Amino acid sequence: MVVIILGMLALVLLTGYLIIYNVFQISVAGDIRFYGLLKTIGTTPRQLRRIIRTQALLLSLAGIPLGLLAGWLLGGALTPVITAHLNGITTLVSADLLLFLGAAVFALVTVLISCRRPGRLAGKVSPVEAVRYTEGKISGGKAKRKAKNASLLSMAWANLGRSRGKTIITVISLSLAVVLLSFTVTFTTGFDMDKYLSYFTASDFILADAGQFQTGGEDFNENMAVPQEVIETVRAQGGIAGEGRIYGRTSPAQEFVTPEYFRQVYGEWMGPEQVESLMAMQERTEEGLLADRVQLYGMEPFALDHLTVLEGNLSLLNQPDSQYIAAVYSEDDYGNPLMDSHWARLGDTVTIRYVEEYEYYDLATGQIYPSLEEIPDNVNFGERAKVYRDVEYTVAALVTVPNPFSYRYYGADEFIMGADTFIRDTGTENVMYYVFDTTPEGNAAMESFLADYTQNQNPQFDYESKAAYQGQFESTRNMFLLLGGALSFIVGLVGVLNFFNAILTGITARRRELAVLEAIGMTVGQIKTMLALEGLFYTLGAALLALALVLATAPFMGPALNGLIWFFTYKFTIWPIGVILPLFAILGVTIPVLSCRAARRRSVVDRLRQE
Repeated sequence: MVVIILGMLALVLLTGYLIIYNVFQISVAGDIRFYGLLKTIGTTPRQLRRIIRTQALLLSLAGIPLGLLAGWLLGGALTPVITAHLNGITTLVSADLLLFLGAAVFALVTVLISCRRPGRLAGKVSPVEAVRYTEGKISGGKAKRKAKNASLLSMAWANLGRSRGKTIITVISLSLAVVLLSFTVTFTTGFDMDKYLSYFTASDFILADAGQFQTGGEDFNENMAVPQEVIETVRAQGGIAGEGRIYGRTSPAQEFVTPEYFRQVYGEWMGPEQVESLMAMQERTEEGLLADRVQLYGMEPFALDHLTVLEGNLSLLNQPDSQYIAAVYSEDDYGNPLMDSHWARLGDTVTIRYVEEYEYYDLATGQIYPSLEEIPDNVNFGERAKVYRDVEYTVAALVTVPNPFSYRYYGADEFIMGADTFIRDTGTENVMYYVFDTTPEGNAAMESFLADYTQNQNPQFDYESKAAYQGQFESTRNMFLLLGGALSFIVGLVGVLNFFNAILTGITARRRELAVLEAIGMTVGQIKTMLALEGLFYTLGAALLALALVLATAPFMGPALNGLIWFFTYKFTIWPIGVILPLFAILGVTIPVLSCRAARRRSVVDRLRQE
């Protein structure tokens, strides 16, 4: 996200630099005769550069405070809208003086850099060249004459070449707005609702103890179980299309693993010395295996159907008197199974020890203590099963569990049993989740009932729903669309202003030339057509450049965005350019024609007399 924000910020800053640079470039070109006259009376190039720099500072003195005020007002309006879509974020609109000083200094530096080249241009021009200057004709070599038939199209194209720098900058500033809009649309349309929902919910509704949904809450225990009467209350609302219980372990259970696997698992968050110390406290079998804690699930068929089977046959868990289990593997953020996240493989025999009573002993002397309370504080002790049952199972499948159906915390290997097997072997039947789907007609009614039930009637429990997460997804996507749209609008506005400025000052600088063309027989309609073609060349160039940039960045943007956001699926998007192109064409025709009309308010004779 930081990379994306910095990239969009760089586009905005680049566009700001381009318009400031272009404004000074055009301003100097428009006043070039004035600077030439100043040189005839002895003004040095250094003094001319100082004049331009002073103009820039005076403009900054007015513009920067206005920009800071507008930025503060805009930020104050947008920040609450953005933070409203973020969990656990408190809205705070900062008025820190350092932020404003930093923005002001950055803007001032940008202005000073932008006016350097126009200042050199003014200082380089000779008085004779300045008097004859129209646009893009400072110094140099001999003009080349080409004998060919002139057309409005060729004249418009030739006019763009008079000041290639101005043309290039104007085209770039327009194209950046299109690129930013295209990127925003690509980014927001790439948000994959299926990926998003698959992580947060697997069924239409999940009902559980409120503590089970809290990050950092206590581990699941018998006090958090969903009672049968609560389930019956939900069932009584009707509209349920499918349902199932997920049972959680509330009694002690252990598995047996090799020392190498134990080091691999605990070495991810412990140092080597800590791991060895922990191993010394674990009970060992005669084969040298270490007893370690294990997480067990009991799932009814509805819940089992929502698991992803990597290998094997999950239906074996539903057989009567089943001695089959499924080993649970972890996934990365993008849904790829991590095949080294569990030791059990298909067909392996797994021994689960159900512990009814532990005993505690001194690791140094072997002295046994009847309870934890009787162990002295300075004793390094271990624990081992005293009363227990060992039950062997066969691994029938390797699976991944949707996060909504999981314990939602980590630290132990996990196995899944059929509901009947779990109740039989653990001796418990504590429901961790009640999960169910509803008919389309009953979805809204169930959402309304559960909201009232968990808030007002039985607040010990809470629920998650697919509809709620769909709303969160749309809210997240709209937040990015709002941000990108605002930036695109700002960049687009800057680009259009730059384009308008370039066209208007170009016509102003060439007003005598246009009057000459009109005097020798060129009609007003032909002049407007020529200027309109110039505008179309600008906008067509901007569209082609934007298209080239989008095509050039597509091979890199897709993998980058897919790897950056886990619920993103890159989709090549080009339609924003097609939408913007007609708008650019309208601007390309309208702005030159209106500017020409304004320039023709004076007669041809008056315009011919102008220097």
